[in-house]
Amino acid sequence: MRSFSTNGAAAWAAVAAGLTVAAVVPIALAADSSSLRSQAEGLREEQQALGASSQAALHELYALETTLATARRQVATLAARRRQLERRHAATRRHLAAAGRSARVSQRHLEDLLRSLYQRDDVDPLAVVLGAQSLDEALTGLDSLSRAGRENVRVVQRAQAARGRLARLAASLAARRGELVQVEAAAQARASELEAAVSERRTAISELRRRQDLSARQLTGLEAQARAAQRRTAAFTPQAGAAAPAIVAAPAAAPTPPSQPIALASGGARTMTVDSVGYSLPGLTASGLPVGHGIVAVDPSVIPLGTRMTVPGYGDAVAADTGGAIRGALIDLWFPSVAAARAWGRRSVTITLR
Repeated sequence: MRSFSTNGAAAWAAVAAGLTVAAVVPIALAADSSSLRSQAEGLREEQQALGASSQAALHELYALETTLATARRQVATLAARRRQLERRHAATRRHLAAAGRSARVSQRHLEDLLRSLYQRDDVDPLAVVLGAQSLDEALTGLDSLSRAGRENVRVVQRAQAARGRLARLAASLAARRGELVQVEAAAQARASELEAAVSERRTAISELRRRQDLSARQLTGLEAQARAAQRRTAAFTPQAGAAAPAIVAAPAAAPTPPSQPIALASGGARTMTVDSVGYSLPGLTASGLPVGHGIVAVDPSVIPLGTRMTVPGYGDAVAADTGGAIRGALIDLWFPSVAAARAWGRRSVTITLR
């Protein structure tokens, strides 16, 4: 009788332990599965936030690159104007030097003429009158002396006036060149700032994409762990309506798993086969961005605006434009030249959406 009581107590203890394990383990596994789902949901929200930040940074990058291209064209234009002014300034200095030499030569000629008038008796007006054979000859001699003097004076005056004009022109060109150099330096500094901003934005985009990839890998791992936890929880949970197991000392049979476990949505990238058409037109997109490489026109009902994608043979791109002729699984890819767009033509590609 004592032996029976001892065996019965041991059996009841085993049954109680089994019931405790059967009650506690599913609760722990369910909590583990719920925690994994919560972490996965947090990672999905982080993925969405990173995607939005990456898209905003990409739009800013496109705008900065457009502004940088404009600034570089302005710097090139200012440099060309500065070189043109430098050539004009150099030519003006050469002309000024020539005018100075001409003025000095004319001045020496006038000095020589005046000196000869005082040193030579035959050019003295009184000597001319007294030495003349007739009144006409006297008048002709006097007129020749007066005309020679006036002509030399005019030559000197013209040379001095030309020298003055060239000097003023040279000073004006030098002042304009100085102003242009300052404007060019400011434009170059602005271009350098924009280049630094573009480089910083590209680095930020690369970091955001790296974080997105890391988050995607973590999300994939968490989803796999959540599915495994779901399967383990299902293994300890009896089907609805099943009879309760009998209380016996022997080990109970393994419970039947549920017929349909809970499925978690995948957060990975997806692919889509579309028709792609190359085009090359200037202007702005429907989202307000200037057209450029990586800008794709889509049907927003099929591919939402702002979606990043990878196009085989074209590279990374973003859905940032629409078109009246774009309907369904069709995208337009921008190319910098008509020749490149024609070379692409129309082809079917399998794109990866992220």
